Amino acid sequence: MESKVSEEQLNCGVCLQVCKDPVTLPCRHNFCLKCIEDVWTQAVDQNGFSCPECHSKFDSKPSLERSIATVSCDHCSENQTPAVKTCLKCETSFCAVHLKPHLTKMVLKDHMLVNPVTDFTERKCPDHEKILEFFCIDDVVCVCSSCGVTGSHKSHTMVSLAETEAEIKEEVMLEVESLWSVEQDCCTKQQDLEKSEVEIKELTNELKGNLVKKFREWGKQLEEDEKNVLKLIDQEEIRVLSQIRNCSEAITEVMQQIKLIKNEAQDLMQGDCLYFIQNSKGLLSRVTEIQNATYPDTPELILDLSSISQLLRNRMEDSKQYYLAIEEVIGMYEGTKSTVTAVVKNFRPIESRSRFSTKAQKVIAASPWIGNLKSYEMKRLLRDSKEKFFPLTLDSKTANKHLILSDDLQSVAHRHQNQLYPSNPLRFKTHTQVLCTQSFFCGRHVWDVEIKGNWWGVGIAYGSIPKIGSNSDLRKTSKAWCLYFCISTLSAYHNNKFVHLPLKDSINRVRVQLDYDAGTLSFYQVTDTVTHLHTFEATFTGHVYPAFCCEATSELKLS
Repeated sequence: MESKVSEEQLNCGVCLQVCKDPVTLPCRHNFCLKCIEDVWTQAVDQNGFSCPECHSKFDSKPSLERSIATVSCDHCSENQTPAVKTCLKCETSFCAVHLKPHLTKMVLKDHMLVNPVTDFTERKCPDHEKILEFFCIDDVVCVCSSCGVTGSHKSHTMVSLAETEAEIKEEVMLEVESLWSVEQDCCTKQQDLEKSEVEIKELTNELKGNLVKKFREWGKQLEEDEKNVLKLIDQEEIRVLSQIRNCSEAITEVMQQIKLIKNEAQDLMQGDCLYFIQNSKGLLSRVTEIQNATYPDTPELILDLSSISQLLRNRMEDSKQYYLAIEEVIGMYEGTKSTVTAVVKNFRPIESRSRFSTKAQKVIAASPWIGNLKSYEMKRLLRDSKEKFFPLTLDSKTANKHLILSDDLQSVAHRHQNQLYPSNPLRFKTHTQVLCTQSFFCGRHVWDVEIKGNWWGVGIAYGSIPKIGSNSDLRKTSKAWCLYFCISTLSAYHNNKFVHLPLKDSINRVRVQLDYDAGTLSFYQVTDTVTHLHTFEATFTGHVYPAFCCEATSELKLS
Protein backbone atom coordinates (compact mmCIF):
# COMPACT_ATOMS: atom_id res chain seq x y z
CA MET A 1 0.00 0.00 0.00
CA GLU A 2 1.24 3.51 -0.78
CA SER A 3 2.92 5.13 2.19
CA LYS A 4 1.92 8.51 3.47
CA VAL A 5 4.09 11.39 2.34
CA SER A 6 5.45 14.00 4.71
CA GLU A 7 6.25 17.56 3.70
CA GLU A 8 9.92 16.82 4.34
CA GLN A 9 9.91 14.12 1.66
CA LEU A 10 8.64 16.66 -0.88
CA ASN A 11 11.41 19.12 -0.13
CA CYS A 12 14.58 19.45 -2.20
CA GLY A 13 17.70 18.43 -0.29
CA VAL A 14 19.55 21.47 -1.68
CA CYS A 15 17.15 24.46 -1.51
CA LEU A 16 14.99 22.87 1.24
CA GLN A 17 11.86 24.03 -0.57
CA VAL A 18 9.12 21.93 -2.15
CA CYS A 19 10.72 20.42 -5.26
CA LYS A 20 10.22 22.25 -8.52
CA ASP A 21 10.55 19.99 -11.56
CA PRO A 22 11.60 17.23 -9.14
CA VAL A 23 13.95 14.39 -10.07
CA THR A 24 14.98 11.26 -8.16
CA LEU A 25 18.51 9.87 -7.88
CA PRO A 26 19.25 6.10 -7.78
CA CYS A 27 19.48 6.42 -3.97
CA ARG A 28 15.80 7.60 -4.09
CA HIS A 29 16.43 11.13 -2.81
CA ASN A 30 14.52 13.96 -4.50
CA PHE A 31 15.88 17.28 -5.75
CA CYS A 32 14.89 20.12 -8.00
CA LEU A 33 16.34 19.46 -11.43
CA LYS A 34 18.07 22.84 -11.49
CA CYS A 35 19.45 22.44 -7.95
CA ILE A 36 21.13 19.07 -8.57
CA GLU A 37 22.48 20.21 -11.93
CA ASP A 38 23.96 23.32 -10.28
CA VAL A 39 25.57 21.22 -7.53
CA TRP A 40 27.19 18.86 -10.04
CA THR A 41 28.32 21.72 -12.25
CA GLN A 42 30.06 23.55 -9.39
CA ALA A 43 31.78 20.57 -7.77
CA VAL A 44 32.31 17.01 -8.90
CA ASP A 45 33.70 14.47 -6.45
CA GLN A 46 37.11 13.04 -7.41
CA ASN A 47 35.57 9.59 -7.48
CA GLY A 48 32.60 10.70 -9.59
CA PHE A 49 29.19 12.12 -8.75
CA SER A 50 27.54 11.91 -5.32
CA CYS A 51 24.17 12.55 -3.69
CA PRO A 52 24.14 15.79 -1.58
CA GLU A 53 21.77 14.07 0.86
CA CYS A 54 23.30 10.66 1.67
CA HIS A 55 26.63 11.13 -0.16
CA SER A 56 26.16 7.93 -2.17
CA LYS A 57 28.76 7.88 -4.94
CA PHE A 58 28.16 7.16 -8.62
CA ASP A 59 31.02 6.31 -11.00
CA SER A 60 29.30 8.12 -13.84
CA LYS A 61 26.63 10.78 -13.95
CA PRO A 62 23.36 8.99 -13.13
CA SER A 63 20.26 9.44 -15.19
CA LEU A 64 17.89 11.85 -13.47
CA GLU A 65 14.58 10.07 -13.10
CA ARG A 66 11.56 12.32 -13.11
CA SER A 67 9.99 11.54 -9.77
CA ILE A 68 6.56 12.89 -10.71
CA ALA A 69 4.41 12.04 -13.70
CA THR A 70 3.26 14.78 -16.04
CA VAL A 71 -0.07 15.43 -14.33
CA SER A 72 -1.56 18.90 -13.82
CA CYS A 73 -2.84 20.21 -10.51
CA ASP A 74 -6.64 19.99 -10.40
CA HIS A 75 -6.87 23.25 -8.38
CA CYS A 76 -4.77 25.42 -10.68
CA SER A 77 -7.36 26.61 -13.16
CA GLU A 78 -5.32 29.25 -14.98
CA ASN A 79 -1.77 27.78 -15.11
CA GLN A 80 -1.26 24.10 -15.75
CA THR A 81 1.07 23.63 -12.78
CA PRO A 82 2.54 20.10 -12.55
CA ALA A 83 1.10 18.05 -9.73
CA VAL A 84 3.44 16.61 -7.10
CA LYS A 85 1.02 14.19 -5.44
CA THR A 86 -2.41 12.65 -5.88
CA CYS A 87 -4.83 11.96 -3.02
CA LEU A 88 -6.51 8.59 -3.55
CA LYS A 89 -9.39 9.42 -1.24
CA CYS A 90 -10.12 12.79 -2.81
CA GLU A 91 -9.15 11.45 -6.24
CA THR A 92 -7.49 14.79 -6.82
CA SER A 93 -3.98 15.81 -7.87
CA PHE A 94 -2.21 18.75 -6.18
CA CYS A 95 0.72 20.98 -6.93
CA ALA A 96 3.15 21.83 -4.12
CA VAL A 97 1.09 24.83 -3.04
CA HIS A 98 -2.33 23.18 -3.00
CA LEU A 99 -0.92 20.06 -1.36
CA LYS A 100 0.01 21.84 1.89
CA PRO A 101 -3.43 21.40 3.58
CA HIS A 102 -3.05 17.61 3.20
CA LEU A 103 0.28 17.88 4.96
CA THR A 104 -0.71 20.21 7.75
CA LYS A 105 -4.41 19.62 8.65
CA MET A 106 -5.08 16.75 10.99
CA VAL A 107 -8.44 15.97 9.37
CA LEU A 108 -6.63 15.14 6.12
CA LYS A 109 -3.76 13.19 7.68
CA ASP A 110 -5.34 9.82 6.93
CA HIS A 111 -5.70 10.58 3.24
CA MET A 112 -3.40 8.44 1.12
CA LEU A 113 -0.96 10.48 -1.01
CA VAL A 114 0.80 8.86 -3.97
CA ASN A 115 2.79 10.01 -6.96
CA PRO A 116 0.60 11.77 -9.52
CA VAL A 117 -1.94 9.38 -11.01
CA THR A 118 -3.10 9.77 -14.59
CA ASP A 119 -5.71 6.99 -14.62
CA PHE A 120 -7.64 6.03 -11.50
CA THR A 121 -9.19 2.96 -13.17
CA GLU A 122 -5.96 1.04 -12.55
CA ARG A 123 -6.36 1.67 -8.82
CA LYS A 124 -10.09 0.91 -8.63
CA CYS A 125 -11.99 -2.33 -8.36
CA PRO A 126 -13.69 -3.06 -11.72
CA ASP A 127 -16.73 -4.52 -9.91
CA HIS A 128 -17.39 -1.85 -7.28
CA GLU A 129 -15.53 1.20 -8.65
CA LYS A 130 -13.78 1.60 -5.28
CA ILE A 131 -10.10 2.14 -4.49
CA LEU A 132 -8.15 -1.12 -4.04
CA GLU A 133 -7.21 -1.31 -0.36
CA PHE A 134 -6.72 -5.02 0.49
CA PHE A 135 -4.95 -8.13 -0.79
CA CYS A 136 -6.81 -11.45 -1.14
CA ILE A 137 -4.42 -14.24 -0.17
CA ASP A 138 -6.64 -16.97 -1.64
CA ASP A 139 -6.85 -15.45 -5.13
CA VAL A 140 -3.58 -13.51 -4.96
CA VAL A 141 -5.14 -10.26 -6.15
CA CYS A 142 -5.77 -6.73 -4.85
CA VAL A 143 -9.41 -5.99 -3.93
CA CYS A 144 -11.60 -3.18 -2.56
CA SER A 145 -13.44 -3.15 0.77
CA SER A 146 -16.69 -4.36 -0.82
CA CYS A 147 -15.12 -7.41 -2.48
CA GLY A 148 -14.67 -9.16 0.85
CA VAL A 149 -18.19 -8.31 2.10
CA THR A 150 -20.55 -8.85 -0.82
CA GLY A 151 -18.32 -9.74 -3.73
CA SER A 152 -16.66 -12.86 -5.09
CA HIS A 153 -13.99 -12.72 -2.38
CA LYS A 154 -16.43 -13.11 0.48
CA SER A 155 -15.04 -15.33 3.28
CA HIS A 156 -11.55 -15.14 1.73
CA THR A 157 -8.53 -14.19 3.83
CA MET A 158 -7.83 -10.49 3.44
CA VAL A 159 -4.78 -8.54 4.54
CA SER A 160 -3.89 -4.91 4.13
CA LEU A 161 -1.78 -3.76 1.23
CA ALA A 162 0.77 -2.47 3.72
CA GLU A 163 1.14 -5.94 5.27
CA THR A 164 1.46 -7.54 1.86
CA GLU A 165 3.96 -4.91 0.81
CA ALA A 166 6.06 -5.54 3.93
CA GLU A 167 6.06 -9.28 3.26
CA ILE A 168 7.08 -8.91 -0.38
CA LYS A 169 9.69 -6.33 0.55
CA GLU A 170 11.22 -8.80 2.97
CA GLU A 171 11.32 -11.41 0.21
CA VAL A 172 12.84 -8.97 -2.25
CA MET A 173 15.50 -7.96 0.25
CA LEU A 174 16.37 -11.61 0.90
CA GLU A 175 16.62 -12.30 -2.80
CA VAL A 176 18.72 -9.20 -3.41
CA GLU A 177 21.02 -10.19 -0.55
CA SER A 178 21.30 -13.68 -2.06
CA LEU A 179 22.77 -12.05 -5.16
CA TRP A 180 25.82 -11.02 -3.13
CA SER A 181 27.56 -14.36 -3.66
CA VAL A 182 26.65 -14.25 -7.36
CA GLU A 183 28.04 -10.73 -7.55
CA GLN A 184 31.27 -11.90 -5.88
CA ASP A 185 31.49 -14.77 -8.37
CA CYS A 186 30.91 -12.37 -11.23
CA CYS A 187 33.62 -10.05 -9.90
CA THR A 188 36.04 -12.96 -9.67
CA LYS A 189 35.15 -14.13 -13.15
CA GLN A 190 35.46 -10.62 -14.49
CA GLN A 191 38.95 -10.43 -13.00
CA ASP A 192 39.77 -13.78 -14.57
CA LEU A 193 38.52 -12.51 -17.91
CA GLU A 194 40.65 -9.40 -17.57
CA LYS A 195 43.68 -11.57 -16.77
CA SER A 196 42.85 -13.80 -19.71
CA GLU A 197 42.60 -10.73 -21.93
CA VAL A 198 46.06 -9.61 -20.83
CA GLU A 199 47.50 -13.07 -21.36
CA ILE A 200 45.88 -13.47 -24.77
CA LYS A 201 47.38 -10.13 -25.78
CA GLU A 202 50.76 -11.27 -24.47
CA LEU A 203 50.46 -14.55 -26.35
CA THR A 204 49.44 -12.90 -29.61
CA ASN A 205 52.23 -10.35 -29.25
CA GLU A 206 54.67 -13.18 -28.60
CA LEU A 207 53.34 -15.07 -31.62
CA LYS A 208 53.57 -12.00 -33.84
CA GLY A 209 57.08 -11.33 -32.55
CA ASN A 210 58.18 -14.88 -33.38
CA LEU A 211 56.61 -14.71 -36.82
CA VAL A 212 58.12 -11.29 -37.56
CA LYS A 213 61.50 -12.63 -36.48
CA LYS A 214 61.22 -15.64 -38.77
CA PHE A 215 59.86 -13.63 -41.69
CA ARG A 216 62.77 -11.24 -41.31
CA GLU A 217 65.21 -14.14 -41.24
CA TRP A 218 63.64 -15.45 -44.42
CA GLY A 219 63.75 -11.94 -45.88
CA LYS A 220 67.48 -11.77 -45.15
CA GLN A 221 67.89 -15.15 -46.83
CA LEU A 222 65.98 -13.89 -49.87
CA GLU A 223 68.20 -10.79 -50.01
CA GLU A 224 71.27 -13.00 -49.83
CA ASP A 225 69.85 -15.25 -52.55
CA GLU A 226 69.16 -12.19 -54.68
CA LYS A 227 72.79 -11.10 -54.33
CA ASN A 228 74.06 -14.61 -55.11
CA VAL A 229 71.84 -15.00 -58.16
CA LEU A 230 72.84 -11.59 -59.52
CA LYS A 231 76.49 -12.43 -58.83
CA LEU A 232 76.21 -15.72 -60.73
CA ILE A 233 74.55 -13.92 -63.63
CA ASP A 234 77.34 -11.34 -63.64
CA GLN A 235 79.97 -14.11 -63.69
CA GLU A 236 78.20 -15.86 -66.55
CA GLU A 237 77.95 -12.57 -68.42
CA ILE A 238 81.70 -12.00 -67.99
CA ARG A 239 82.44 -15.53 -69.24
CA VAL A 240 80.34 -15.20 -72.40
CA LEU A 241 81.51 -11.66 -73.13
CA SER A 242 85.11 -12.86 -72.75
CA GLN A 243 84.44 -15.46 -75.44
CA ILE A 244 83.02 -12.77 -77.67
CA ARG A 245 86.02 -10.50 -77.14
CA ASN A 246 88.55 -13.29 -77.80
CA CYS A 247 86.82 -14.26 -81.04
CA SER A 248 86.49 -10.62 -82.08
CA GLU A 249 90.21 -9.99 -81.48
CA ALA A 250 91.20 -13.02 -83.63
CA ILE A 251 88.96 -11.86 -86.49
CA THR A 252 90.28 -8.32 -86.21
CA GLU A 253 93.85 -9.61 -86.50
CA VAL A 254 93.02 -11.54 -89.71
CA MET A 255 91.31 -8.51 -91.19
CA GLN A 256 94.37 -6.39 -90.42
CA GLN A 257 96.64 -8.90 -92.19
CA ILE A 258 94.34 -8.86 -95.23
CA LYS A 259 94.42 -5.08 -95.25
CA LEU A 260 98.23 -5.10 -95.18
CA ILE A 261 98.39 -7.54 -98.11
CA LYS A 262 95.95 -5.41 -100.09
CA ASN A 263 98.02 -2.29 -99.46
CA GLU A 264 101.23 -4.10 -100.37
CA ALA A 265 99.65 -5.42 -103.58
CA GLN A 266 98.59 -1.89 -104.51
CA ASP A 267 102.14 -0.64 -103.97
CA LEU A 268 103.64 -3.42 -106.13
CA MET A 269 101.31 -2.64 -108.98
CA GLN A 270 102.51 0.96 -108.97
CA GLY A 271 106.19 -0.03 -109.41
CA ASP A 272 108.17 -1.14 -112.45
CA CYS A 273 107.78 -4.59 -113.97
CA LEU A 274 110.95 -6.10 -112.56
CA TYR A 275 110.14 -4.96 -108.98
CA PHE A 276 106.59 -6.33 -109.27
CA ILE A 277 107.72 -9.70 -110.59
CA GLN A 278 110.45 -10.11 -107.99
CA ASN A 279 108.12 -9.35 -105.02
CA SER A 280 104.83 -10.83 -106.13
CA LYS A 281 105.89 -14.34 -105.17
CA GLY A 282 106.22 -13.45 -101.50
CA LEU A 283 102.91 -11.57 -101.58
CA LEU A 284 101.10 -14.54 -103.12
CA SER A 285 102.66 -16.81 -100.50
CA ARG A 286 101.17 -14.73 -97.69
CA VAL A 287 97.80 -14.67 -99.46
CA THR A 288 97.89 -18.48 -99.71
CA GLU A 289 98.86 -18.70 -96.04
CA ILE A 290 95.87 -16.61 -94.99
CA GLN A 291 93.56 -18.57 -97.29
CA ASN A 292 94.70 -21.85 -95.84
CA ALA A 293 94.61 -20.65 -92.22
CA THR A 294 91.91 -21.88 -89.87
CA TYR A 295 89.82 -18.90 -88.91
CA PRO A 296 88.12 -18.77 -85.46
CA ASP A 297 84.48 -19.73 -85.68
CA THR A 298 81.88 -17.66 -83.84
CA PRO A 299 81.30 -19.53 -80.56
CA GLU A 300 77.87 -20.75 -79.51
CA LEU A 301 77.01 -17.93 -77.15
CA ILE A 302 74.71 -19.53 -74.56
CA LEU A 303 74.25 -18.42 -70.96
CA ASP A 304 74.89 -21.38 -68.66
CA LEU A 305 72.43 -20.76 -65.80
CA SER A 306 72.40 -24.30 -64.42
CA SER A 307 74.05 -23.24 -61.15
CA ILE A 308 71.35 -20.61 -60.65
CA SER A 309 68.63 -23.17 -61.38
CA GLN A 310 70.18 -25.53 -58.84
CA LEU A 311 70.28 -22.75 -56.23
CA LEU A 312 66.63 -21.94 -56.85
CA ARG A 313 65.66 -25.62 -56.61
CA ASN A 314 67.43 -25.84 -53.28
CA ARG A 315 65.66 -22.71 -52.09
CA MET A 316 62.30 -24.14 -53.18
CA GLU A 317 62.94 -27.13 -50.92
CA ASP A 318 63.95 -24.80 -48.12
CA SER A 319 60.80 -22.73 -48.60
CA LYS A 320 58.63 -25.80 -48.03
CA GLN A 321 60.32 -26.34 -44.68
CA TYR A 322 60.03 -22.64 -43.96
CA TYR A 323 56.27 -22.55 -44.42
CA LEU A 324 55.86 -25.79 -42.48
CA ALA A 325 57.81 -24.18 -39.66
CA ILE A 326 55.55 -21.09 -39.78
CA GLU A 327 52.53 -23.38 -39.55
CA GLU A 328 54.17 -25.16 -36.62
CA VAL A 329 54.68 -21.88 -34.75
CA ILE A 330 51.04 -20.95 -35.20
CA GLY A 331 49.98 -24.44 -34.09
CA MET A 332 51.84 -23.96 -30.82
CA TYR A 333 49.47 -21.16 -29.86
CA GLU A 334 46.27 -22.59 -31.29
CA GLY A 335 45.39 -24.65 -28.21
CA THR A 336 45.03 -21.54 -26.02
CA LYS A 337 41.95 -20.19 -27.78
CA SER A 338 39.49 -22.29 -25.75
CA THR A 339 40.41 -20.74 -22.39
CA VAL A 340 38.30 -17.60 -22.63
CA THR A 341 35.45 -19.18 -24.59
CA ALA A 342 35.11 -21.75 -21.81
CA VAL A 343 34.70 -18.89 -19.35
CA VAL A 344 31.80 -17.38 -21.24
CA LYS A 345 29.99 -20.67 -21.72
CA ASN A 346 30.00 -21.43 -18.02
CA PHE A 347 27.27 -18.87 -17.26
CA ARG A 348 23.73 -20.25 -17.13
CA PRO A 349 20.50 -19.02 -15.46
CA ILE A 350 19.01 -20.72 -12.41
CA GLU A 351 15.73 -20.16 -10.59
CA SER A 352 15.43 -17.95 -7.52
CA ARG A 353 15.01 -19.37 -4.04
CA SER A 354 11.81 -17.32 -3.64
CA ARG A 355 9.52 -18.45 -0.80
CA PHE A 356 6.63 -16.22 -1.95
CA SER A 357 6.34 -17.12 -5.64
CA THR A 358 2.66 -16.11 -5.76
CA LYS A 359 3.32 -12.59 -4.50
CA ALA A 360 6.52 -11.57 -6.22
CA GLN A 361 8.22 -12.10 -9.50
CA LYS A 362 10.94 -14.76 -9.51
CA VAL A 363 14.47 -13.53 -9.51
CA ILE A 364 16.86 -14.89 -12.14
CA ALA A 365 20.38 -15.11 -10.82
CA ALA A 366 23.62 -16.15 -12.45
CA SER A 367 24.78 -19.67 -11.75
CA PRO A 368 27.83 -20.34 -9.59
CA TRP A 369 31.11 -20.52 -11.45
CA ILE A 370 31.93 -23.98 -12.81
CA GLY A 371 35.27 -25.16 -14.12
CA ASN A 372 37.13 -21.93 -13.47
CA LEU A 373 40.25 -21.89 -15.66
CA LYS A 374 42.99 -19.97 -13.90
CA SER A 375 45.72 -18.15 -15.76
CA TYR A 376 48.31 -20.76 -14.89
CA GLU A 377 46.27 -23.33 -16.79
CA MET A 378 46.53 -21.23 -19.92
CA LYS A 379 50.28 -21.14 -19.48
CA ARG A 380 50.28 -24.88 -18.93
CA LEU A 381 48.37 -25.41 -22.18
CA LEU A 382 50.88 -23.30 -24.03
CA ARG A 383 53.80 -25.00 -22.36
CA ASP A 384 52.46 -28.47 -23.12
CA SER A 385 51.76 -27.55 -26.72
CA LYS A 386 55.27 -26.22 -27.18
CA GLU A 387 57.16 -29.37 -26.10
CA LYS A 388 56.10 -32.34 -28.19
CA PHE A 389 57.52 -35.57 -29.56
CA PHE A 390 57.38 -34.61 -33.21
CA PRO A 391 57.46 -37.44 -35.79
CA LEU A 392 60.76 -37.26 -37.63
CA THR A 393 61.86 -38.79 -40.93
CA LEU A 394 65.36 -39.21 -42.30
CA ASP A 395 66.27 -37.26 -45.44
CA SER A 396 67.53 -39.72 -48.08
CA LYS A 397 69.05 -36.83 -50.07
CA THR A 398 71.59 -36.25 -47.27
CA ALA A 399 72.45 -39.90 -46.43
CA ASN A 400 76.03 -41.01 -47.01
CA LYS A 401 76.29 -43.90 -49.51
CA HIS A 402 77.45 -46.26 -46.74
CA LEU A 403 74.16 -45.74 -44.90
CA ILE A 404 70.99 -47.70 -45.63
CA LEU A 405 67.62 -46.25 -44.68
CA SER A 406 64.44 -48.15 -43.88
CA ASP A 407 61.41 -47.81 -46.16
CA ASP A 408 59.59 -45.67 -43.57
CA LEU A 409 62.72 -43.45 -43.21
CA GLN A 410 62.73 -44.08 -39.46
CA SER A 411 65.89 -46.22 -39.20
CA VAL A 412 69.47 -45.97 -40.44
CA ALA A 413 72.23 -48.59 -40.43
CA HIS A 414 75.85 -48.64 -41.58
CA ARG A 415 76.95 -50.92 -44.46
CA HIS A 416 80.43 -51.31 -45.90
CA GLN A 417 79.19 -51.55 -49.48
CA ASN A 418 78.02 -48.40 -51.25
CA GLN A 419 74.32 -47.89 -51.80
CA LEU A 420 73.08 -46.85 -55.25
CA TYR A 421 72.07 -43.35 -54.27
CA PRO A 422 71.89 -40.66 -56.99
CA SER A 423 74.35 -37.79 -56.83
CA ASN A 424 73.13 -34.85 -54.78
CA PRO A 425 74.97 -31.79 -53.46
CA LEU A 426 73.18 -32.25 -50.13
CA ARG A 427 74.60 -35.75 -49.58
CA PHE A 428 77.36 -36.32 -46.99
CA LYS A 429 80.38 -37.67 -48.84
CA THR A 430 83.21 -37.87 -46.29
CA HIS A 431 81.41 -39.05 -43.15
CA THR A 432 78.62 -41.58 -42.69
CA GLN A 433 76.02 -39.08 -41.56
CA VAL A 434 72.42 -38.19 -42.34
CA LEU A 435 70.01 -35.34 -41.44
CA CYS A 436 66.27 -35.35 -40.89
CA THR A 437 63.83 -33.80 -43.31
CA GLN A 438 62.34 -31.67 -40.52
CA SER A 439 64.04 -28.62 -39.10
CA PHE A 440 63.36 -26.34 -36.11
CA PHE A 441 63.86 -22.62 -35.63
CA CYS A 442 61.86 -21.92 -32.46
CA GLY A 443 60.04 -23.64 -29.58
CA ARG A 444 60.80 -26.79 -27.58
CA HIS A 445 61.13 -30.21 -29.22
CA VAL A 446 61.90 -33.73 -28.00
CA TRP A 447 62.76 -36.95 -29.84
CA ASP A 448 64.05 -40.37 -28.81
CA VAL A 449 66.59 -42.55 -30.60
CA GLU A 450 66.89 -46.32 -30.13
CA ILE A 451 70.48 -47.49 -30.49
CA LYS A 452 72.28 -50.70 -31.47
CA GLY A 453 76.05 -50.90 -31.77
CA ASN A 454 79.00 -49.11 -30.28
CA TRP A 455 79.89 -46.39 -32.79
CA TRP A 456 77.34 -43.67 -33.39
CA GLY A 457 76.49 -39.99 -33.01
CA VAL A 458 73.25 -38.13 -32.25
CA GLY A 459 72.73 -34.36 -32.33
CA ILE A 460 71.66 -31.38 -34.42
CA ALA A 461 73.23 -29.44 -37.30
CA TYR A 462 72.56 -26.42 -39.45
CA GLY A 463 71.47 -27.20 -42.99
CA SER A 464 74.55 -25.32 -44.21
CA ILE A 465 76.95 -27.83 -42.65
CA PRO A 466 79.61 -28.84 -45.26
CA LYS A 467 78.97 -32.21 -46.92
CA ILE A 468 82.59 -33.02 -47.73
CA GLY A 469 85.89 -32.68 -45.90
CA SER A 470 86.85 -32.69 -42.25
CA ASN A 471 84.49 -29.78 -41.48
CA SER A 472 81.54 -31.99 -42.40
CA ASP A 473 82.18 -34.13 -39.29
CA LEU A 474 79.47 -33.53 -36.65
CA ARG A 475 82.22 -33.48 -34.04
CA LYS A 476 84.56 -30.98 -35.70
CA THR A 477 82.32 -28.28 -37.16
CA SER A 478 80.91 -25.16 -35.56
CA LYS A 479 77.64 -25.96 -37.33
CA ALA A 480 76.74 -29.01 -35.22
CA TRP A 481 76.36 -30.23 -31.62
CA CYS A 482 76.38 -33.95 -30.91
CA LEU A 483 76.61 -36.78 -28.42
CA TYR A 484 79.20 -39.28 -29.75
CA PHE A 485 79.87 -42.84 -28.64
CA CYS A 486 82.94 -44.75 -29.83
CA ILE A 487 83.64 -48.29 -28.56
CA SER A 488 83.30 -47.49 -24.84
CA THR A 489 83.76 -43.72 -24.67
CA LEU A 490 80.89 -41.24 -24.55
CA SER A 491 81.62 -37.59 -25.34
CA ALA A 492 79.81 -34.34 -26.11
CA TYR A 493 81.29 -32.60 -29.16
CA HIS A 494 81.06 -29.13 -30.70
CA ASN A 495 83.53 -27.35 -32.98
CA ASN A 496 86.28 -29.93 -32.38
CA LYS A 497 85.99 -29.48 -28.61
CA PHE A 498 84.70 -32.27 -26.43
CA VAL A 499 83.79 -33.29 -22.91
CA HIS A 500 84.11 -36.95 -21.84
CA LEU A 501 81.00 -38.13 -20.02
CA PRO A 502 80.81 -40.84 -17.35
CA LEU A 503 78.93 -43.95 -18.45
CA LYS A 504 77.77 -46.69 -16.08
CA ASP A 505 75.50 -48.79 -18.29
CA SER A 506 75.31 -49.39 -22.02
CA ILE A 507 73.11 -46.94 -23.87
CA ASN A 508 70.09 -48.32 -25.72
CA ARG A 509 67.97 -45.19 -25.92
CA VAL A 510 68.85 -41.49 -25.97
CA ARG A 511 66.42 -38.62 -25.55
CA VAL A 512 67.22 -35.29 -27.20
CA GLN A 513 65.53 -32.14 -25.90
CA LEU A 514 65.94 -28.90 -27.85
CA ASP A 515 64.80 -25.56 -26.43
CA TYR A 516 65.59 -23.32 -29.36
CA ASP A 517 64.52 -20.03 -27.80
CA ALA A 518 66.35 -20.71 -24.52
CA GLY A 519 69.43 -21.87 -26.47
CA THR A 520 69.82 -25.30 -24.86
CA LEU A 521 70.31 -28.79 -26.28
CA SER A 522 70.11 -31.59 -23.69
CA PHE A 523 70.76 -35.34 -23.92
CA TYR A 524 69.33 -38.00 -21.59
CA GLN A 525 69.85 -41.72 -21.18
CA VAL A 526 66.47 -43.45 -21.05
CA THR A 527 66.07 -46.71 -19.14
CA ASP A 528 63.53 -47.30 -16.39
CA THR A 529 64.50 -43.79 -15.39
CA VAL A 530 65.70 -40.73 -17.31
CA THR A 531 69.30 -39.70 -16.57
CA HIS A 532 70.74 -36.38 -17.69
CA LEU A 533 73.96 -36.75 -19.70
CA HIS A 534 74.90 -33.31 -20.99
CA THR A 535 73.48 -29.90 -21.96
CA PHE A 536 74.91 -27.54 -24.58
CA GLU A 537 74.21 -23.82 -24.33
CA ALA A 538 74.25 -21.82 -27.56
CA THR A 539 72.55 -19.05 -29.49
CA PHE A 540 70.91 -20.67 -32.49
CA THR A 541 70.63 -18.43 -35.56
CA GLY A 542 68.97 -20.57 -38.22
CA HIS A 543 67.13 -23.78 -38.97
CA VAL A 544 68.64 -26.78 -37.15
CA TYR A 545 68.09 -30.38 -38.25
CA PRO A 546 68.29 -33.57 -36.16
CA ALA A 547 71.57 -35.22 -37.24
CA PHE A 548 72.94 -38.77 -36.91
CA CYS A 549 76.14 -40.67 -37.51
CA CYS A 550 76.53 -44.45 -37.91
CA GLU A 551 79.83 -46.36 -38.05
CA ALA A 552 80.79 -50.05 -38.09
CA THR A 553 77.60 -52.12 -37.59
CA SER A 554 75.64 -49.56 -35.60
CA GLU A 555 71.93 -48.91 -36.17
CA LEU A 556 69.75 -45.99 -35.07
CA LYS A 557 65.95 -45.83 -35.00
CA LEU A 558 63.75 -42.80 -34.41
CA SER A 559 60.99 -43.40 -31.87
